[in-house]
Order: sequence, then C-alpha cells, then structure tokens
Amino acid sequence: MDVLIPKQLGHIWIGPNPKPIQWMNTWENKHTDWKYTVYDNNFLNNYHFKTRNLIEFYYKLGLYAGVADLMRYEILYEFGGFIPEADSICYHNTDELFTKKQAYTVYENEFIRGNLVAPIYACEPKNEFVGQLINELLQITPLDLDYPWISTGNFFVAKMIQKYNPDITIFPSHYFNPIHYEGIVYNGDDKIYSKQLFGSTSAKYKKSINPINIFKAKQQKKMRKIFLNNISKRKKENFSIDFLNN
Repeated sequence: MDVLIPKQLGHIWIGPNPKPIQWMNTWENKHTDWKYTVYDNNFLNNYHFKTRNLIEFYYKLGLYAGVADLMRYEILYEFGGFIPEADSICYHNTDELFTKKQAYTVYENEFIRGNLVAPIYACEPKNEFVGQLINELLQITPLDLDYPWISTGNFFVAKMIQKYNPDITIFPSHYFNPIHYEGIVYNGDDKIYSKQLFGSTSAKYKKSINPINIFKAKQQKKMRKIFLNNISKRKKENFSIDFLNN
C-alpha cells in the first residue's frame, strides 16, 4: 500500500527544556525509511514563518504549545509529511494510515471536551485546508490571541473544519491518545500506534535547571498572568461542533 504523503517524519521541540530523546527515538526506530527531522529552536529562529508575529508573542509568554501549532501548519504546508507529538511513544509504523493526499488529524477524545481534534498531524505539500488555516491565522494580531488550544490548536482546527468542510481524515483518539490526561482509557482491541504522555500537561519530561532559564520562566509567568487575566475578560465565541459526532 502506497504512502501518499512525503515520508518525512518530524518532531517540534522548542523552548528551554531538553528534548525527550528516548520518546522521540521510538518514532524514528519504527519509521526507518522515512527522513527524520527535529524542528528545534534553531529552525524556529532561522525559518521564514509567515505568522512570525504570533509565534514571537506566544514564545515570549512561554506558551510553547501555541508556537508549535503555528510552526506545524507552516512546516506541513511547505514540506508535507507527518509530525506526531514529541511527548509520545510510538508502538507501530504508520505507513498504512496515509493512503490519500489529504490532511490528517485525530480526535483528542470522543467522550470529553466536545470531541475536539488535535492540530493537523500530516498532509501532502500545499494542502488546501492547511493553507486555509494559515490564511485565517494571518488575519489576526497578537492582541487577538487567546489560550493556544483556542486560538491555534484544538478549538481552532475544529472550528475551521466546520467552516471549510475539507477533505480530511480524523483518526479515532485511541490510535495516538489511548490514555487521555483526564483519565479516560481505551480498553478495546483496535490497533494503538502510539501513546501520548502529555508532557506539557503532566511535566513528565526533564526540565531545564539553568539559572538563566529559571529567571526567564519567572518573567514569563508574570507576563502570562497578565495575558490570561486579559483574555478571561473576553466573551468566548460559541460554535457548534455537532459534525464531529456524525
């Protein structure tokens, strides 16, 4: 069965904390005929991102999930390939999943959080829907940003799926997230390709103890508090995601 996206496997890992190399290696080991790339701080600093203003805003606040979302869309649009979460362990090769030229994502969980989907995992270069995501993000400024999961991640992608009705595959959550960080566990017999460890949520990976990074983290915490206080005053936009239940 042919893989119809580029066999380019990657991980995004930015910020001061060391990479979870052991976890990341499990992906490379299961995909030995794929080109493997780590999109790190050097890539972040040197690549010409169209959404650079949003990226820098989230980065200054230490909201690295938002930075990774923005990087993900532009990298996938330009190069195509597959970018799973770096804080996950791979159990099986995924070639059999990518048999169409289209975008791919996965449910966060079918039973909680409104059936939200993860940011785009994979696509072919110049995918139309991923291009639409980037164009939507180019219409906003840092002052419009909310929590990353709302403005650039799960909520944002779900809203755009509803708006554009793209050609997209949404995998069952257990393919990549069989154990949700809120405790929901998949107990079925279907294939599990990986397990996400939710490192940014559960702090399972090692953190930097560099004094400079600790100082920066304290400054970021103060800035985040101001930012989050401001957005908490905004009225959240409501939208229907009933289509995810179909």
